[in-house]
Amino acid sequence: MNPFGTSRVDTPFQDHVDLEDVFRDQFTRLKSIIDEIGADPNHQSRGVILAGEPGAGKTHLIMRLAREKISSNRILFIRQPNNPDAILFHIYTRIIESLVENVPGTGFTQIEYLLAKSFSRIFIKDADNYKNPSAKMRSIRQTLSEDHLNLYRRIGAQSTEKRRKNWRTIENRIVEWWSATSGWGLGAKILKAFIKYCSYTDLSRREIIRRWLTGNELSADEIRKTGLENPDSSTGTEEFAMEAMRVLGKLSTQDEPLVIVFDQLEGLKYNEELLFRFGECIKEVFTHVPGSLMVFNFFPDRWAEYSAVFDESVVQRMSRDTVFLNPPAAEEMERILKLRASSFGEDIDGIFTQKEKTAIVNCTNIRTMLNRASDYYKFKVQGIPLPKVITGFEDEIRNEIAGLKKEVERLKAYLDIEVPTFSRQKDAMRMQSLVRAYRKNLEKEIKETMVISDSDDAGKLDTVVRALNRKNGMQVGRIRHKGRKLPDHILVREGNQPKAAAGFLHAGGRSFYARLKNFNDLAADYTDVQFLVLRDQRVSTIRSRKSLDEINRLNASGNGKFRIMDEEARLSLETVYRIVTDIQNRDLEIGLDAAAREIRNFYRESWISMLLMEGG
Repeated sequence: MNPFGTSRVDTPFQDHVDLEDVFRDQFTRLKSIIDEIGADPNHQSRGVILAGEPGAGKTHLIMRLAREKISSNRILFIRQPNNPDAILFHIYTRIIESLVENVPGTGFTQIEYLLAKSFSRIFIKDADNYKNPSAKMRSIRQTLSEDHLNLYRRIGAQSTEKRRKNWRTIENRIVEWWSATSGWGLGAKILKAFIKYCSYTDLSRREIIRRWLTGNELSADEIRKTGLENPDSSTGTEEFAMEAMRVLGKLSTQDEPLVIVFDQLEGLKYNEELLFRFGECIKEVFTHVPGSLMVFNFFPDRWAEYSAVFDESVVQRMSRDTVFLNPPAAEEMERILKLRASSFGEDIDGIFTQKEKTAIVNCTNIRTMLNRASDYYKFKVQGIPLPKVITGFEDEIRNEIAGLKKEVERLKAYLDIEVPTFSRQKDAMRMQSLVRAYRKNLEKEIKETMVISDSDDAGKLDTVVRALNRKNGMQVGRIRHKGRKLPDHILVREGNQPKAAAGFLHAGGRSFYARLKNFNDLAADYTDVQFLVLRDQRVSTIRSRKSLDEINRLNASGNGKFRIMDEEARLSLETVYRIVTDIQNRDLEIGLDAAAREIRNFYRESWISMLLMEGG
């Protein structure tokens, strides 16, 4: 394998070679802030701007933080939101995805750790509040005081009936604590759902709870199985998400501070409404989620742009502390190179000449250095020719060229222009390779952790269509239909002429019927507009006769289609979305317009093609 073939960290839960001497001071500072939050009796949350150029190592540093702190603090990773109407829900569902990540070497997830540690603290700390605790209460308290994970290893590992009684006692005690400190209402229901999720060993029941926790309506049979109840119909997803985050924050005050990392925020600049709403929602999170460190990864110049848009109170909360990642010196770059090679049993002195090493390490950031090392490795070991961008420059002007390239990148970002770097043939070959690589990486994520959400899918499609048609005069918006509920959707216009409306409807029950019926009414009124409704194959099957009639009505309309999103359709959306956002966040060194052209070619037969114009 190529020791330098991987040059980026996608999430903090990955495992990459890490030279801990690099950014040691910045890492120590982040840890000290976490300690200060944990020691604060008022449990105030704090913000940190983690500033660095593309490829500087921001997400890599968070990976190091996760590696060291995940057994004590919950690490929550939030990618860029994409729907201005559902930013809080986006943040919350990404939190749910992070909470089901395993704590390495334990066999338990982050949510299981959070509940075990906070419940143990509540049972032990409040012992004096019970003058005559029952024998069961004393037994549970003693068991948890020995090891908080005994919640699962001993209390949750007994016979079925005994385990149920123990969990019922725990649930009653924790809900009692919540009501005494926070009152009843939606928060208590959400807390009970988290308890039930961790109490079940049956994976199918856990999945039902997970769907409830992500705002889905349960059937009567599912309610009977779990003992939950659906939230009031007037409760919106944003309200639900904010209350659920408040519950998690309150639990963390009995554990350790949450570490909430917001990454890939640079793409917000392409949607002004989304950027403005993000600032408003972050203010709410700071207000209602206690005891948390919120880290915002930014390019320095992009943070300067955003801070001019956000309310001053938001800027002050987000940038309470600022940590800069400046490019490592050439000596540190070489040590990173050596560590990468040695982890694969290689010696860089046996691969590269001194002249080649100098050419490799004289780069403006770590990612570029690793990419260059990868190119040289493929040339030396596999006989693949070096890109002309490397072979065409003399060593003595490399530093000057690197500096100029950096300035050009800044100018491109400021002016929002493209500088072509690849030929048409190379664009096509590179895009085909990228699509295959992204699809492979996303398959596991889609199956294991991804939360399916109408609003998030509509936001992903919105981002893709805006980006890939930005020079074609195509506009993206929403339909306002006399206040009636519709599937989360986008409306695509060519000039002032509506072309297509594509929506997502993963909900069930009455919500599915009502929203699809309203969409059908629109399709009947606007026969020159194509209407598409998608539903993920992993959600519940529609069996209601009234709902099935509406599906048949749309399919028979002549300008409408109801489609089940199978694995291929899901992979198509996720792959294109991830490529687009990575380009916007400068994690991929390829022009967006060139990518748009080749993505259209690659997905010419996909359902996405109806929303993409030719050319550009």
